[in-house]
Amino acid sequence: MITLPSTPEAGYFGLARYPAGGTHGPRIQTSVQFVYMISGEVEIFVDDQPMLVPAGSMALLLPGRREFFRFHRSRPSEHSWCQLDYAQMPEGLVAALSGLSPQLPINAEIEQLLELGLAVSASSHIDPSVAVVKLGEALFQYYVALDALPPSERPAPIPRSVRLACQYIARHYPQPLTLEQIARHANCSVNHLINQFKQRFGITPGRYLWQTRIERSASLLRQTDIPVAAIAEQCGFSSPFHYSRMFKDVHQDSPRAYRARWRELAET
Repeated sequence: MITLPSTPEAGYFGLARYPAGGTHGPRIQTSVQFVYMISGEVEIFVDDQPMLVPAGSMALLLPGRREFFRFHRSRPSEHSWCQLDYAQMPEGLVAALSGLSPQLPINAEIEQLLELGLAVSASSHIDPSVAVVKLGEALFQYYVALDALPPSERPAPIPRSVRLACQYIARHYPQPLTLEQIARHANCSVNHLINQFKQRFGITPGRYLWQTRIERSASLLRQTDIPVAAIAEQCGFSSPFHYSRMFKDVHQDSPRAYRARWRELAET
């Protein structure tokens, strides 16, 4: 597996939104840079060779190449990026990275790394310089790992509405949520969101919400001594009985039996 030969001197995360028909460049790339399209699309001309990067995909840009960006002609485009800078580019790095795919559809872990990088970069409580380099290195390794997968096993790009809905559910699953609330946050209709979830996950957004609650509760059962009734409340279930019934449908055990089984396994 390809690795970075040395620690970059600096790392940066950023976010930009371009209007319909916007352009950037031309420029000469001086860093190892990842560009992730959140919405819209961009056509990047690298040494005059076009590369179309749709929403949900990430491009790898390498030093020494001439670049020009042309964003979607009829709607705004939003993208985030991570760049890793070297005072002197390590010998052989560009040649090694040239063997990687120039763009890939990304998975949820990479998207979370990008969001964390943006949050750390904006923090006023810590010096972000070391943390963003480490996050950039982790992003690089994720990209390399995805590139090593056969194309049939790589994740398909996740529609923006689905990504927004999943993020909203991850943050608010303990609260009472309706499909209308989730769809409103995802900037789409309920019917559109249901269709997108079925295409991507094979289940509805409502089922995804309950699965999230059940799996978060299972983690608490394994890792804490919090009473079952309190876990039910913390994870958004209306009552311990409701929680136990739904948990058993998924794990074939009651929450108490599930916890006891995990403790037995841990002691053996």
